[in-house]
Amino acid sequence: PRSAFGYVQMGNLKLVQKQYPDALKAFQDALDRKPDSTDALRGVINVRLAQKQTDGAIAAARAQIAKSPANSSFYDLLGTTLFFNKKDLSGAEDALQKSAALDKHNSDALLKLCQVRAAKGDTDRAILTAQRALQDNPHEPNFYVLMGKLYESKSDWKRAEDADQSALAISPQHPLASNNLARLMLQNGGNLDVALSLAQSARQGLPDSPAVADTLAWVDYQKGAYQSAIGLLQEALKLQEKNNAPDNPDIHYHLGMAYAKSGQPALARQQLERALKINPNASEARKQLAQLKSS
Repeated sequence: PRSAFGYVQMGNLKLVQKQYPDALKAFQDALDRKPDSTDALRGVINVRLAQKQTDGAIAAARAQIAKSPANSSFYDLLGTTLFFNKKDLSGAEDALQKSAALDKHNSDALLKLCQVRAAKGDTDRAILTAQRALQDNPHEPNFYVLMGKLYESKSDWKRAEDADQSALAISPQHPLASNNLARLMLQNGGNLDVALSLAQSARQGLPDSPAVADTLAWVDYQKGAYQSAIGLLQEALKLQEKNNAPDNPDIHYHLGMAYAKSGQPALARQQLERALKINPNASEARKQLAQLKSS
């Protein structure tokens, strides 16, 4: 009866059943028995967030931190909530920095600290944070994956590719690194067969990702397999809807291009117009649409 474990599991069950008061009580009972239980505090926060009580979630994290001020994971949970749910970048940065200071091997906190700094517009500092984190966590591929995306945002394609290659050297089947490197190779005229292998590996690891399906489809397009590309892009749109993800103009642009190459101009125009509606600055989509209309 003094073990927190059963109460955490009961809280998880009640949370899935949306019995929020019972879930909250169970998680709180767990914390009463084990004040430094990360799983229990995470449960309390998840209940509050499920009830749209972001401030309550933050208050719960702060209250538990007061009881266990040396718990790195508690600051990580606070920073995560401030970042993703409250959009308080400065508060999130402070909490995550404290989490990392308490435990330099807390990769989750360090990764999010990089993301927060990037979101604040300080890309160079975010990269530097990732580089320093790698000194203490040299076998964590996600730091390289994140650095790859940050270098991409600076249009530093060579360093972006190098970062993804480094991630794959640690974890050869890493789906995000595989996908990002395949996309970079397509963008910069890399070997299509290598890009295909990478995209297929990413698809195996992340079969429900619309972005990964889009990458594989674009490889097929570049290799002239237009029908295969169309099928994958249609699936990407379905996955996007299933995942409640934002409508991605790139998927519509790629589908429009594939339709055009397969002799379906009406469908091509429809998709290119959709891409432009989402992103009026999509110059390539505008150019291709103009060509279709003039032909």
